[in-house]
Amino acid sequence: MRQALREDYRKGRLSPAAVQDLARVVGERELHQAEGKTGIQRVQQVGLCARELEDSLKKRAALHDAAAPWAALALLEVDRGDPATWRQLADSSDDGWRAVGVRTLDHRRYGGKRRAAMLDPDERVRRSAVLAALEARDTADRDMLLDVARNDPSRLVRVTAIRALGWVAIESDVLAMRDLWATAPQPVRQALVAAWSFPGTLERGGQRELIWVAETHAGTPSVMAGGILMRLGGQTRGIGVAALRKGMQAGIARDRAFAISMVPLSEPGILDLVKKLAEEAEPQVRVAALSKLATHPETGAEARKKLGEIAASDEPTADKAQQAMARLGDRRVLRLLLNKAKSSDLRIRQSALRGLLALGDTQRAAFFMADPNAALRTRAACELLAR
Repeated sequence: MRQALREDYRKGRLSPAAVQDLARVVGERELHQAEGKTGIQRVQQVGLCARELEDSLKKRAALHDAAAPWAALALLEVDRGDPATWRQLADSSDDGWRAVGVRTLDHRRYGGKRRAAMLDPDERVRRSAVLAALEARDTADRDMLLDVARNDPSRLVRVTAIRALGWVAIESDVLAMRDLWATAPQPVRQALVAAWSFPGTLERGGQRELIWVAETHAGTPSVMAGGILMRLGGQTRGIGVAALRKGMQAGIARDRAFAISMVPLSEPGILDLVKKLAEEAEPQVRVAALSKLATHPETGAEARKKLGEIAASDEPTADKAQQAMARLGDRRVLRLLLNKAKSSDLRIRQSALRGLLALGDTQRAAFFMADPNAALRTRAACELLAR
């Protein structure tokens, strides 16, 4: 296949349509060939391109092997599949198929059954129930969603319940969500920030809580709250920008880089601060600052030059600089990415694929569909299909 790809590339036959056709064939092959646990992994991998592989996922769901319920769930996530038939499985003794049946209970008329499923012994079933609630937006789910957010043993289920509650919350729910904050891990706090920003909840006390987070906390939740308040504009814009400024200057590198990515360079004093960080901060923050400066007409050329120097170096942040250059469309990074594509290290090849996709070079990215690793072949096919 790699040899055929080289020949097609050399003769100019790798058009976007040809790449899409090939990606579909590869995705279908990997989806049908994998068995057991590997089959489950492949089905989960193709969630990004479930619409494009709808027919193949339907066939996989019909096999009734270990991966079949996951295929059905992948289809339901993109409003495909056969919900009318699968709804009958909500009482199945098989945990996987019961999760599929519960996932279809996304209307108010199924509220009683949906809420009962939020207490199911199986985590997949409980998550399906709160995902169904996320779509149903039934105010009758409020109390149960709050209980799940407080007590479910799965962090993923709690996070999903908070997001579902964010669409139907009233003032008392907003206050109850605030009570969760003290003992909540970071992912749950981030979900609370997101839920407080949802329409309706924002006006019922959510904005007040976002201001509280932005002004009195640090880290990712504070940066998220700052970005939301800044975009809301009006009186909250200044509070949001202040939170982002604070996030840029203190905390772990990942959060500082996140704040830099969100703050507008047009705000007074921000451009100078980002310039300073591009010179003095730790490596990850420097790359984030240079990436930001690369978008500004005054600093763009110099910032791209410095990013290129880091990208070609042996520094630990070389990969981040390469990815930043690719997102900026700077094709000077292409040679570095092609060298990485030849690596025997799977993680390095994965990075090369990410960079080529970010650069928009789908022809060269297509070669990863002939990679020795099945997971990387599947990922390449699905990413190309999703485009």
